[in-house]
Amino acid sequence: MNQRKIIAMTPELYERWRRAREQAEAEMPELAELGRRMREAAAEDTLTGCLRRAVHRSARPLAEIASATGIGMQALNQFLSGDHTLRSDVLDRLAAAVNFSQLLSQIPAATYKP
Repeated sequence: MNQRKIIAMTPELYERWRRAREQAEAEMPELAELGRRMREAAAEDTLTGCLRRAVHRSARPLAEIASATGIGMQALNQFLSGDHTLRSDVLDRLAAAVNFSQLLSQIPAATYKP
């Protein structure tokens, strides 16, 4: 399976990405709406919002994450957009697929809110 490459976002590359995104959003408004819902769901100040952010930031392709979790891409996308929830056992597998516990251990204790 292909691995994602992380490269520096030069101003030229950013501008090219921005134009392509605007064109795609103009041609497919439902895609723009899905992106808005995904950003909104990932921004939630909740454990599932944090898990969504971990999925988005993962270097693993979404199809690989879904497979490792034992769910389909549709179920993963519905979770990421906030349209559906996942059972707790599925959330556990999703957390393991993106090394969520390792990410949580990197959060400074001062940010913990009881």
